[in-house]
Amino acid sequence: MNLQNLTFETQLLDDVPSLMALRAGLNTGVLRVLLNGPVARADIGPQTALPSDGLDTLLGLFRQCGMAGQEGDYWHLTPAMHALMVADPIALKRRADFVALAACDVLMHGDSLLSDPQAFQRAAATFRFFRYDRALGMGAAHLEDTAPWADYVSDLTAREGPDLGPLIPLEGVDHLLEVGGNTGVFARGLLELNAGLRATVLDLPAVCHLGARRRPEALADRLAFLAGDAREIAWPAGDAVLFKSVLHDWTEEAAELMLNKAVQHVPVGGRVIICERGPIAAEPVMHGATVAANLVFAQYYRHPEFYEAVLEAAGLRVLPRRSVTLDMAFHVVAGERV
Repeated sequence: MNLQNLTFETQLLDDVPSLMALRAGLNTGVLRVLLNGPVARADIGPQTALPSDGLDTLLGLFRQCGMAGQEGDYWHLTPAMHALMVADPIALKRRADFVALAACDVLMHGDSLLSDPQAFQRAAATFRFFRYDRALGMGAAHLEDTAPWADYVSDLTAREGPDLGPLIPLEGVDHLLEVGGNTGVFARGLLELNAGLRATVLDLPAVCHLGARRRPEALADRLAFLAGDAREIAWPAGDAVLFKSVLHDWTEEAAELMLNKAVQHVPVGGRVIICERGPIAAEPVMHGATVAANLVFAQYYRHPEFYEAVLEAAGLRVLPRRSVTLDMAFHVVAGERV
């Protein structure tokens, strides 16, 4: 997504009235109708599920939020909204739905988020969205339950990849194992950046099935998927192990165990690489509804020093940290086995 589209999308998602209007416009089909505009006001209603009063309210919100304009009795999308709808309306809807879900959770259960993260997980709808348990199966129902969150994560990864990919230290690496690599979006980006690289994505069965189904034919011999629980399954041989936006799902103890397993797995000269957001408390300014998408995980984002200490204690030579600021600060921590 180009910067202009991203800026306008964030503007819409950050504001409650525009977030409501965006989701309503997508869910009722009004935005789809206006995409082919200008459309007379009288012709919009019959193509949507909205009554007249509701449609007038929605069109008024569109105008206030810069999503649509009016010329006489005709309505049309603004150039900025038209660009978003043409680019990827499905991904836009996924993003809007998740921000709305997360915003409700942090507003309704913010006290438990800060005082009892496990109670927050039990109460928050966000954590019922990520149905990891359903991804253990391979049936049609398992895939149906897994696809929504796997698609959402894939969308985010596609946006982050161009900035994060060049920071991953893969010089001299022939075979990369990405643990928790979802549908392989990040791995595909790394393969594009590193011509001689091969990669294996290790994730849950339903996720791997979705990833293999979407893998470009041109990468069939360079990108493999290994289905299973990373804590139990045997890992394939490789000279680097990558954890991208996955260790924050685990406790410090579990993350340390997984990192130690990776350290023992890589050969001399091999690398263990972590790419994660930093802690919420270290962010200089946070505002708008989109922040909720990260606030739900606030108690799990860690200082990069934690990962560096674990790698150093395991005997790795810690490489210079690489960082970049996207929606939050991302840090790439890596250690080399000597």
